[in-house]
Amino acid sequence: MKQRIIKKNKVMDLLSSLSESYRIYVAGEEKEISRFYEFNPEREILWDYSNTLIPAKEILFPQNQTLYEYRDQDITESNAKIPDTIIFGVRPCDAHAFTLMDKVFDTQEFQDPYYLKRHKATLIISLACNIPGIACFCTSFNSGPDGEKGSDIILHDLGEKLLVKSVTEKGEELLAKAGKDFSDPAQTDIDSKNKIMESAKQKISPQVNIANLKEKLDQAFDADFWDTLHRKCLGCAVCTYLCPTCHCFDITDETEKEVGRRIRCWDSCQFPLFTLHASGHNPRPTYKERMRQRIMHKFNYCPENFDHTFCVGCGRCVINCPVNLDIREVIKEING
Repeated sequence: MKQRIIKKNKVMDLLSSLSESYRIYVAGEEKEISRFYEFNPEREILWDYSNTLIPAKEILFPQNQTLYEYRDQDITESNAKIPDTIIFGVRPCDAHAFTLMDKVFDTQEFQDPYYLKRHKATLIISLACNIPGIACFCTSFNSGPDGEKGSDIILHDLGEKLLVKSVTEKGEELLAKAGKDFSDPAQTDIDSKNKIMESAKQKISPQVNIANLKEKLDQAFDADFWDTLHRKCLGCAVCTYLCPTCHCFDITDETEKEVGRRIRCWDSCQFPLFTLHASGHNPRPTYKERMRQRIMHKFNYCPENFDHTFCVGCGRCVINCPVNLDIREVIKEING
């Protein structure tokens, strides 16, 4: 696909123009929480962040989502009108995560209309990582600081300008519409991008070895290491709530006066209520079983069911775990 150059000081005007036709989300920070907020020309765009605390998945798969409302015999779908949307500046690991979420919500047997309708209406513009975070290990999963999986357009920050590359036809169409803001790159721009990316890859932590990890876990359900791996875990579920590929949810009905709502909200296998049966029996009664489920799901069950490991190496669970439980160390322990 074609590459272009845009001056960084032109981006705000471009987004303002696009906001007339799209709902746009950009990385921002409020009250020390970094996530993707709706575009506001008065808010400064983040360029140098390593990753947002809250993954961009919440735009396509909201933490709390009303599926529909009902009153007597009348049902009102909340998914009826989804505006055309742009997620601007998402890191490549989060864009990659969308391709894995697709495998869950769009199978031969089941299609989730709430997620799929949002994804179809959304154009994803990723921002390559010039300076990866200290806990990033995306290169362990066939990706990297300039990975293009899941992106429609990828941006490379060259300082005062951006090198812009369309990845899909959808991305190319958007760039064609905004052609007046772009110019052709010089060879020096390409060389600068390549040099920055080579430096970024060298900064990423040594890769974890996931070769044959599924096969090892096939034989490890009752392995002794599960008795120790879980000991620090508090069961807070930060690791799953901040993970861009975790997708478990609960559905509840709530009523207020004469109106009822069916609501979907994120859930976590790290919670004791997650598998609690109506009988009172819980097949995962302790931290040990719940920790084992999280690891087996990502590195054994998902490769079995979807032919992919459900980790993109974003490092959020490493950075934000309150007891420093490092999934990279867990993988090393499994490898022996």
